[in-house]
Amino acid sequence: MWSDSLKIGVDKIDEQHETLFLKVDLLIDDILDKGEYQKENIVSTIIFLKDYAITHFADEEAYQLSINDANYLKHKKLHKDFIDTVLLHEKKMIASDFAHEDVGEFAGILFAWLIYHVAGVDQKIGKTEDEPVVTGGYNNIVCANIIHECFYNVISSICEIKKDSILKVTKHNETFDGSITIKHPFTHITKGYVVFDYSASFINGLMKRLLTETPRDENKTGNFEKNFLLEISTIIIENAYQRLNVGEYRLNESEIFITGKDGTYPNERSAFDTGMGIIETGFAIS
Repeated sequence: MWSDSLKIGVDKIDEQHETLFLKVDLLIDDILDKGEYQKENIVSTIIFLKDYAITHFADEEAYQLSINDANYLKHKKLHKDFIDTVLLHEKKMIASDFAHEDVGEFAGILFAWLIYHVAGVDQKIGKTEDEPVVTGGYNNIVCANIIHECFYNVISSICEIKKDSILKVTKHNETFDGSITIKHPFTHITKGYVVFDYSASFINGLMKRLLTETPRDENKTGNFEKNFLLEISTIIIENAYQRLNVGEYRLNESEIFITGKDGTYPNERSAFDTGMGIIETGFAIS
């Protein structure tokens, strides 16, 4: 899904990004279109990603230092987190002899991280403006508002749409059959949780937009889609925690449901029309 809109204006870095997208696209094509893959292809992708991390991340960080980018240290940490994620999933896939479920999980997380990092984070290189940090007075209203702001920022980057194109609505016709519900404990400030409910129409619309060359069964949602949205939701929560000036968010605290809303879904929730389908979010204090 590489496009010129993802360029940051530095030829060497843009060429590296394009090469990475091509490599990941081939992996996803094997998993979603062909429904099968060779272990050798997965191993090759992992080796490529390790080499990529050494060369591309070093080049990107060197460029940031050369222009005195204020977000250098934060960016460097994101690179380290990516490397840790690749190594973690490499061990998991080797342990399961590259089971389809684990490979789909790896591909979903990898693709989501890549898109947001290039479309959202890398676009800010050299720009000093940053989101203001909340320094006290936490309550459910403040937390919910911050989560919604981060939701707008991340979803607009992923979908390549303007933030004002995501409309908060009071009524919609989505049934949420076949939706993906992701529930995140939100425990660093208070005891509660955040829920993101992605409608089937949004999932299918987003996949069509991102995977233009890879046909997929719209009636079947697998580990790729589930973990793609898990990573997106986790990025939203991580950004919210940064805005609220609290500790890091732990991925393993997430609970994933690939069903409709269950009995624990917050009564107080908001619906957003993305133009591709509805996403509902809820924030609840337990």
